[in-house]
Amino acid sequence: MDSFLYFNRYIRSLVACSGLAVAAVLSPLSGWAQENSAPGIIYIEPLFEYPVAPEDLTTLEAKSDWLLQHFWDSFDFKNKGAVDQNALNDAFSVWSNPMQWADKEVVLGSTDRLISNIAKNPTMVMQFTKAAEENLYGPRAMAYIDEVYVKFLEAMVKNKKLPEARKARYARQLRLLKNTLVGSIPPSFKFQNPSGATETFRPGLLTVIEFGDPGCSDCRHAKLKMDTDLTFSSFVEKGKINVLFIIPDPEEGWEQELADYPKLWHTGASDEVSDIYDMRSTPYFYVLGTDGKIIDKSDNVERAMAKAIENVK
Repeated sequence: MDSFLYFNRYIRSLVACSGLAVAAVLSPLSGWAQENSAPGIIYIEPLFEYPVAPEDLTTLEAKSDWLLQHFWDSFDFKNKGAVDQNALNDAFSVWSNPMQWADKEVVLGSTDRLISNIAKNPTMVMQFTKAAEENLYGPRAMAYIDEVYVKFLEAMVKNKKLPEARKARYARQLRLLKNTLVGSIPPSFKFQNPSGATETFRPGLLTVIEFGDPGCSDCRHAKLKMDTDLTFSSFVEKGKINVLFIIPDPEEGWEQELADYPKLWHTGASDEVSDIYDMRSTPYFYVLGTDGKIIDKSDNVERAMAKAIENVK
């Protein structure tokens, strides 16, 4: 179901950018299916007619920029009530997917205008933040775009008309994301190594941090990939790449689970790091440069390895 849903979101955003007829966006072939199971596909009625980039824009970046600037022109921001959340998620996905190809300043400017339009309507702030989480942060997001999601989180947390209980989860997300935005220096944290000694990780070396669980299959796969890749492992042996494997919120007996990890890796467990670092899946990887700044963060071990190798001096 997930791959089908993602494919259709992707097609819808490309069609909106491409200059094809709006009818193609709304056709059964390209409709966003919330479910792909018997008795059939469920289609979501769009909130409004999605715009199409002019045909005289010849590049994907230009079309993406135009769509970001004009997508919400037909949306009724004066509506004080709630809209259908599934339909809003669909619209948000068509608007946000082209962010991957658009100019960064256009992306941030479009986001600021949208948030300005909904700022005085707490219902809309809540609904758009949910849509942003679905499309930019959560497990079904086509692309993680933290800088944009942070803007929605800030609007949500600052809104005085929304109850604190409704904002608590988003406030935590905001705190963790602001700690760990790409390009920033993340906080230090303490961890216990398998020998029982307490150590402190401080950014400053070219480091791949993996937050994981030795028992999970994806973590075992990541361990095998990093340990057997000739280029990556040779840089580890030469001291040019530091690998740190940390178990967040460990359970009793974790020390034995790390016994067969590579001797050149630094390993341990921390009961505080999950309240400091954003880690939205297991495993989750950070690549930090020699200046201590975050180069990349993702759930993909191949991507983490490639980023680390690329930055070996």
